[in-house]
Amino acid sequence: MHEPTPAEDRPNPATRSADAPPARDRRLIASGILGLLWVTAPPLAGTYLLVKIGAIGDLLRQDPSIGFWAYVAVFAVSAGLGILPTYAQAILGGWVFGMWAGLGGALLGFIGGAAIGMLFSSMVAGPSIERWIDGNPRARIVRRALIGGTSARTFGIIALVRLPPNSPFAITNLALGTTGVPFWLALAATAVGMLPRTAIACFFASHAAGTGAEDIQALIEDKGWMTVIVGLVAMAVCVGIIGSVAKRALNRMTVEGGTP
Repeated sequence: MHEPTPAEDRPNPATRSADAPPARDRRLIASGILGLLWVTAPPLAGTYLLVKIGAIGDLLRQDPSIGFWAYVAVFAVSAGLGILPTYAQAILGGWVFGMWAGLGGALLGFIGGAAIGMLFSSMVAGPSIERWIDGNPRARIVRRALIGGTSARTFGIIALVRLPPNSPFAITNLALGTTGVPFWLALAATAVGMLPRTAIACFFASHAAGTGAEDIQALIEDKGWMTVIVGLVAMAVCVGIIGSVAKRALNRMTVEGGTP
């Protein structure tokens, strides 16, 4: 006959659950999926926007005042949710509204997009990324470099992170929204950091539209591939120089801040 197991020999459910590996945080998985979508989706949507820039421009010009604020609103929502890349929308602003109005509209869109992206990222990720950072020494070093100093230093780091052309807008929002960066400080630094490369994009786009071309395809047919390529290369060089300067300044700032 089977004898009952003594109480001390029976597995303790509390001990078993404590020893078992913790379940994977669903919010952390959602954050990973969100990051993947924000890396892959914008380039495709941005290409489509540039191909259709003529038709979109005609729509926005029907009523310039309404069109301008519609541009800002769509820019903010699509950039904040990672649907459209910021470079394509900045080019659209310069093409449709000219250098200065396009620059102003794009910067408003950047600020609104950063706010939406940070709030959305915080809502999706919850405390999961904070817990992951707490358990990852390298991630803790990065967070300490970002928010461990003065407000001025944090502002400078965020602005420098935003400067390079290869800095993904939506992914940066995800990082800023989940690491405890002060909300309004991040928005102000975003505007400053995005200003130079946005101004370059609006400048080249406004001059391209000033030729009278209806869209980019018409510009290529009228001016030829070589002229368009030279313009794109010049824009890329200008933005690349800014990114290189920003990278060196960011490295120097983190080293001087005592980051291991």
